[in-house]
Amino acid sequence: MRIKSVILAAFFAVFGMLQAGAKLPPYENIARGVVTDDKGKPIEGVVVSDGYSCTASDAKGNYTLKRNPYAMYIWVSVPAEYEIPLRQGQPCFYRKYVDKREFDFVLTPLKKGKEKKFNLFLVGDPQCQTTGHVERLANEGIADIKAYARKQKGPSYGITLGDIGYSENIKNTNYLFPIIREEMAADKVGMPLMQTVGNHDFEYANGALDFENPTPSLRRDRMFEAVFGPVDYSWNRGDVHIISINDVEFEDLVNPGNYHGNITDAQMEWIRQDLSYVPKDKLVILCLHIPVRSITKTSHYKELIDLLGTFANAKIISGHTHTLIYSKHPNGIEEFTVGALSGCWWWSRNGADGAPNGYMVFHIDGNQVVDNIFKGVGWKDSFQMRVYRGDATYGGKYETFKLPYAHNNLLLNVWNWQPGWKIDVYENGKLAGSIDKPMPITNDFVVEPGTSKDWWTIGYNIGVVGRGRGASNRKSYCQKCFHMFFYTMKDPNAKIKVVVTDLAGRKFETSHIFETAEYDVYAAPPQYRKSMQW
Repeated sequence: MRIKSVILAAFFAVFGMLQAGAKLPPYENIARGVVTDDKGKPIEGVVVSDGYSCTASDAKGNYTLKRNPYAMYIWVSVPAEYEIPLRQGQPCFYRKYVDKREFDFVLTPLKKGKEKKFNLFLVGDPQCQTTGHVERLANEGIADIKAYARKQKGPSYGITLGDIGYSENIKNTNYLFPIIREEMAADKVGMPLMQTVGNHDFEYANGALDFENPTPSLRRDRMFEAVFGPVDYSWNRGDVHIISINDVEFEDLVNPGNYHGNITDAQMEWIRQDLSYVPKDKLVILCLHIPVRSITKTSHYKELIDLLGTFANAKIISGHTHTLIYSKHPNGIEEFTVGALSGCWWWSRNGADGAPNGYMVFHIDGNQVVDNIFKGVGWKDSFQMRVYRGDATYGGKYETFKLPYAHNNLLLNVWNWQPGWKIDVYENGKLAGSIDKPMPITNDFVVEPGTSKDWWTIGYNIGVVGRGRGASNRKSYCQKCFHMFFYTMKDPNAKIKVVVTDLAGRKFETSHIFETAEYDVYAAPPQYRKSMQW
């Protein structure tokens, strides 16, 4: 009887709404819920999104969001005053859209409140293709990040910049994702580590499109999302709003190389909505895989840059190139393209531009990045450059490269250089000259006068290991270097010292000139050092 009464009451309630002209939204089109703290207290103003549209919780913690049929998750943009929720050591600020209407979120307040100062670790291209790569990632890369985080003042947070895996052509490495996920747990990294998706993070096997996945890009999002969560999301720390977005757009399901960098119409609308909830005095950091400077001809480039320019401060962080590149957009917004944690795909300890395998760290105070540093894996953070003789020969049994300069010429690779840094050269203890501009960027594959490439590193990757010897992938191991400097000594026999001063006033110095014989120490991975023959 009681059940019948409940059913009748529900029927008449619905009938009354229909009679009054009210429209009942389709079950699958509306999501609602409540956002509370761990004591059950409602939290107002928390942004809730599915990566397509945004809303915010009201004074009672309630929210209502129109669901997008292509969204896989609903999530909260974690406020700066609350902890990053973790589950099994992974950031878990999202819920999977399932066949229900209500999705509640519970957040735990930070014990000391909003963090004014914190460290943001930016990890480019871990790019693991084998379990051996995962071992190096864990034992070298992640171990180094954790150890370095312990030395920093204040709390630390991290975010990858795409290419967690290394799927390519018919090779799918998505099976490694759960293993990598375990190694990236907060207790192993020393901090919560958020994720960004890259072009090698997708399943390349042909797949059928369907209603839920009507485009190749959506179809390929699913494997990554199932392990690491949303590909378009935001979060907050201190006075900083951080956005991570998938800017890889695939053109078909057949050819994995047919992709380009792009911000779609739907993504631009989501970014606009997301930032509408962010006060203009905040620092906004946009993280993505393919550099924004390479998508300047896309339809939303100007709109995106102009929107970021409305904030007191904004930075763009990208990966993809496995090289360090500093650039500025027309309105002055800085973009930092971060070198790869995997370097040259784990074949050595260096990227193709000569920078060591490593990661970047932003030290943040309020809405300012007070300084940044690129930390080489296995090296002290004072290791910021290499110096080469202009007439040196580098390489090995596969190929050698002789530099086309004189013995009194020096080539200086200062990998994290940015405009305003000071480079001083001392000869026999006296300041002999200063350099403020890098060499012109060259893209040739042969050693010629004026070339800006790091031929010591190229000599190892191509000449010793034998990578990049074919025309198809030589470019990958012979990349442009945006931070090479040229100096002519006044006394070719003088004892030199190079002192580099960054924008924060930190000084880095070296008197060491690199020789080929040092490949065993500075270039060869640990497991190769005894077996490799130069």
